[in-house]
This record gives sequence, structure tokens and C-alpha cells, in this order.
Amino acid sequence: MFKRFLTACAACLCLSVALPAVTLSFGSNLVNEFNSLSGANVAIQPHNAWASLAPWQWISYANTGVGPGAVFPPNTNANKGPTASFFELLPHTAYFVRLTVFADDTAAVYLIDQDNPSGRLLAPANWRSDGACAAGPIGCQPGEGLLLEFAVNRFGPALLRFDVFQRGNGPFGLLYGGSVDVEHTPEEATVALVAAGLAWLWWRQRRQRLAQGSEGRSSLRQAPAPASGR
Repeated sequence: MFKRFLTACAACLCLSVALPAVTLSFGSNLVNEFNSLSGANVAIQPHNAWASLAPWQWISYANTGVGPGAVFPPNTNANKGPTASFFELLPHTAYFVRLTVFADDTAAVYLIDQDNPSGRLLAPANWRSDGACAAGPIGCQPGEGLLLEFAVNRFGPALLRFDVFQRGNGPFGLLYGGSVDVEHTPEEATVALVAAGLAWLWWRQRRQRLAQGSEGRSSLRQAPAPASGR
């Protein structure tokens, strides 16, 4: 039985490698995200020419879409910097991301992780215009979304940064969504190892109690009968 226990321990120590990765969906939905201007992101009403990426929604730092109360930010360019930067916190131990990005008018995308604390450029802004937004990816219309696939250092926090630029007046916003592969943590194997150890101790104590009870009953059966007095 002890050999079986050692085998179980070895299996538990390898659990984090043996277990398959988990794939999670994420996108612009006001969860785990923020921006450089107002802090909290808001959902906006998209222009009817903009693309859709269900279930994700167009977001901004304020009501910069269309409809009542909408405000349009001033134009900017590469020298002036982005109109606003948006950030998405990636899940703990994320190691690979697949992502589609739309923006009006355009956006640059960066990865910030342990290997790239200052940010690694994943996609530059597109300065060519087609009258509605950027001409091609990263733009706002159907077919102008950019698909990105990239690895992430899973040892530490990681986030995405979207630098979004207003170029041609009018509505302004960001839309993105995709999936992220998350690796199981070593703590899961530790929990399994502790559970296996407790189960073995319980089995051993139970076996000892059964053995002691069996010995007691055997002694009673073997004890000589008392001599009868005459």
C-alpha cells in the first residue's frame, strides 16, 4: 500500500502538467477593463456602419457613440498621441491569446506582461482613411477587424493596452473579443497531494483499528476456560 501511496504522490505532483488548459472567452464588456481618461469604461450605441462582434459591445470612456447626448472627441494623430488608452486585464496564468479588434477610427494594440513591462507592440494604428474610419484593419467596418494571436508570460500579471485614435471627427469607440488559454496552477496539484495524504492516513488508522479488534477477538477465543471447583 505504501508503494501505491508514493505512486499517487508522484501523480499529484505532475497534475498541473497532465491537466488540460482551460480556454476562457473575454472581450469588451466592462469587466476587468478601464481607460486612461475616465477610469470606468461605458457601453456606447454603435454607428450603423460599424461592425458587430457578439456578445461583445462597443465601449468608450464616455458617450462617444451615436444617439442622444453623444459627444465627439477632437481629432488626433501619432504625434499628439491617442485619444484614449483602454486596458484589459488578462486572467491569472494566461499564456496564449486569440483576439479580434475593431476601432473608430483606428487603434494600436500592446501586450504588457513580465517580459514586456513597457509594452510590446502587437499591431500598429492604421493611418489610411476610407471616409468612415481606417481603410482596413484596424478599422470600424465589417471586414476591418484585425485578428491577433500571441503568447503571454504566465508568470505574473498581464494586460492589453489599446491606444485608440480619433481621426475623422464623429463617433469614437473600441470593440474587441477573443479567447485566452489559462494554465492550471501548481496549487491544484498541492491540494490533490494533501488530499491523497489524508486519505492514506485515514486508511492506515482504520486498518490498525481493525487489526487490533481482530487480535482482541482472537485472544478471547484462545483463552482457557476456568477450572470448575469441586
